[in-house]
Amino acid sequence: MTETLDAVLAEVEKELNPQESHSTTVAAKAPAFSQLRPTKAASGKSLDHLYGVRLDAEAVLGRATLSVEEMLDLGIGSVVELNRLVSEPVDLIVQNVRVARGEVVVVNDQFAIRITEVTGASH
Repeated sequence: MTETLDAVLAEVEKELNPQESHSTTVAAKAPAFSQLRPTKAASGKSLDHLYGVRLDAEAVLGRATLSVEEMLDLGIGSVVELNRLVSEPVDLIVQNVRVARGEVVVVNDQFAIRITEVTGASH
């Protein structure tokens, strides 16, 4: 079969629409959009509407890599050695991005972090 795809499609179109034997011309034109202008709310630099958004934050003391066997052997009193020294700062992670580093402190019988360094989002 040496017919082109366009010829086959035209033949199928004729069979489906026998009363329309001529091709239909469709006029195309560029869409017309109204001019966008910034509104007073959009041009302001206020972030007040974001202040109530809740974010997940976590403090990372360190990490450890364990085999399945080592995980299964864990029990009460087991010690897992982390990859960080006691003198090194802990990371404050917000939404999976490190935003700060600091030292662990105790406030009202709860652990807390005293921020010692604020890092950029690219770290």
